[in-house]
Amino acid sequence: MLGQSSASPGRARVGVSLNFFTNGLMLTLVPRLPEIKQAFELSDDFYGIVVAAMGAGALVVGPLPARFIARHGALKVALVSTIGAALMLALASGAASPLAFAVAFFLMGVLDAHIDAAQNTQGVAVQIWAGRTIMSSLHATWSVGATVATLAGSLAAGLRVPLAVHGGAMAATIIVLALACYRMGVIPPDVRLAQLHSKQKADQQAPANWRRLLPVLPLALLGVVGVVPEDATNNWAALYLVDHFGLGYSPAGMAVTVMLVAQVIGRLLSDPLADRYGQETVASVGGGLVAAGALVVIATPVAPLVYVGLVLIGVGCAPIVPTAFSAAGRLPGLASGTGISLVGFALRLGLTLNSPLMGAVAERSSVRAAFGIVVIAGLAACLLAWRYRPRH
Repeated sequence: MLGQSSASPGRARVGVSLNFFTNGLMLTLVPRLPEIKQAFELSDDFYGIVVAAMGAGALVVGPLPARFIARHGALKVALVSTIGAALMLALASGAASPLAFAVAFFLMGVLDAHIDAAQNTQGVAVQIWAGRTIMSSLHATWSVGATVATLAGSLAAGLRVPLAVHGGAMAATIIVLALACYRMGVIPPDVRLAQLHSKQKADQQAPANWRRLLPVLPLALLGVVGVVPEDATNNWAALYLVDHFGLGYSPAGMAVTVMLVAQVIGRLLSDPLADRYGQETVASVGGGLVAAGALVVIATPVAPLVYVGLVLIGVGCAPIVPTAFSAAGRLPGLASGTGISLVGFALRLGLTLNSPLMGAVAERSSVRAAFGIVVIAGLAACLLAWRYRPRH
């Protein structure tokens, strides 16, 4: 661990940014999911269940991440969980059966829930120390990592690199970067103590009860419909291009990369637009873009326009989840973090249920029809975010 004299807000920000980037690299197998589906000869129903295993793993951990963070600190939890998740990534890439793949994905989800809680906790602490907003840029860094990961996955698919080699190499990279995150992300004990005292005072002033939790429910739903477009693109867009348009695994895998690049751009633009028009208004427009993009994906007769639709989906979904977290954190009468934790739980529930639902629709109709769920999610996000826009 670095000494206190070496620590600074700038250095800690680089460390936590690198943590978000590293977490994004976990998506490297996403472009190769159609290849995995074909290798295991999975039906659409069973494929939807298998890819939902990661979301299920993240869902079952409940409050455990918060307890580990309180006991061991966010940095240690992020480091240990990232190393464990990287090892599960390597195991999943070398899995010899659908069950082994699903178990590895499930355990990745358990560990990813700890990573997510730890890196966001560390990010908030660094933001307070730095005295300026950095959370949107941190989440954009995650999107950059995911973009790099999917590009690597598409390239590996095009070069026919064995899955085990691809996953093992990325796992090793993730572990090396995780060690760097741990060294750079230090916050001095006196700064931590001051933040703890401030949080305890705020919590005492805002005790929560069940009536005060009711306003969180629409925001939790906003978070769910905001994450559906991401999950649908990650797990189904490449498969759609392979099955319906006959594309190869490499160009089909680029679908996820296209959406993620658009999401990065959307997240970088969202903050200045939100300052001018309001965060909820921007998210509402984003929901409309998601619905429009999904309609393009469904209606187009040619593959290139699918990518156009995915650009609209990526830009549109960019501000929705951050808006849900931000609004939940501003609700009056709730202890610090209560609303945010509930929205986070709802997100994981949405991730767990969406792919099996899309799989059921695809099995009985088509993947094209399953993207109708994204249209519904976009329209719901538009209406829910509009409800929370500032009234003047």
